[in-house]
Amino acid sequence: MFQNDIFRTFSTCASPLIPPTNPLIHHSLFVLTAHLSPSDAPQRSEEWFALRKDKLTTSTFSTALGLWKGNRRCELWKEKVFASDQSNEASKMRAMEWGVLNEATAIEQYRSITGRDVSPLGFAIHPEERFTWIGASPDGLLGCFPGGGILEVKCPYNKGKPEKASPWSTMPFYYMPQVQGQMEVMDRDWVDLFCWTPNGSTIFRLCREREYWELMHGILREFWWENVIPAREAMLLGREEEAKAYKPASTHKQTGLMIVKSIKLAAEAKLLCREIAGHIEFYRSSSKQCKGVERETREMDIHKSEGLSWADQWDPEPLQPASTDDDKKEGKDGSGKNKSGKKILSLKWMKNLCKKSQKQ
Repeated sequence: MFQNDIFRTFSTCASPLIPPTNPLIHHSLFVLTAHLSPSDAPQRSEEWFALRKDKLTTSTFSTALGLWKGNRRCELWKEKVFASDQSNEASKMRAMEWGVLNEATAIEQYRSITGRDVSPLGFAIHPEERFTWIGASPDGLLGCFPGGGILEVKCPYNKGKPEKASPWSTMPFYYMPQVQGQMEVMDRDWVDLFCWTPNGSTIFRLCREREYWELMHGILREFWWENVIPAREAMLLGREEEAKAYKPASTHKQTGLMIVKSIKLAAEAKLLCREIAGHIEFYRSSSKQCKGVERETREMDIHKSEGLSWADQWDPEPLQPASTDDDKKEGKDGSGKNKSGKKILSLKWMKNLCKKSQKQ
């Protein structure tokens, strides 16, 4: 136990091995896992991709939890089990390229607004032996452990029109698994989620929630050890058909509960500041503090979010209020259909899904 505590204490700040090459970043760092293996590979380098290949990374947590429409959970499973052909939808690739292109600019903007130094990080593996199958690649670390935080940057692609994007007013709930996972991997108690767009930016402060992690970890552990690993072992023995039998369902029995809890935590995320056209407005309110840091925050209404709502993810058409029986015929599960006959999802449907998850 004492040995692991030492690794925890010194795992996120140490002398650099190689001088930083990015002029926007002021500190380099060296991350150690419980096995003392270095993971300071630059993001998106060959070494970085190799380190991520055999881990379940925090950026894929929402997919592994089944929070997305369609077969994305199954696609993630295939990516981890079979040789990946690196094929991605064109729109997804463009969104990723937009984020990569603007990440350095966004980090510099965050530094300019807050005055904080941002330390770069390649890839980190959870330091506890039982969690070494989990990894994270935060966009930066803020301060040294203990008391330091994490920076996660998002550059919304805005459905193919990023130049018209506005910064979020509230945090999109589907990023909650990623940031909570990052805090667990890095053993830090707060994250600044920075939303950057060409038209402005916002910063949200999130605190570590252990109960949320316990629920999430159970689902992720099942996905990894009951779906991915057995399928990999079958593939090593040349039994591809047997491997396919471990393919997971598109959602987990507790997916609904995870969605509801994620929405709740996202609604509680505090907006620290908003920058529009160079004008910066900071917000302050009295509320609970993240461990080790003061919070300058205010409450925001979840319904004013500029990001994609949960319903938007599952149905590309925004939900329209039904004014007549012809406009919407509600089903037993709380869902309905719009004029085009396309199924829409209501708040009642979400609550029913949550109740089913709790019963199971």
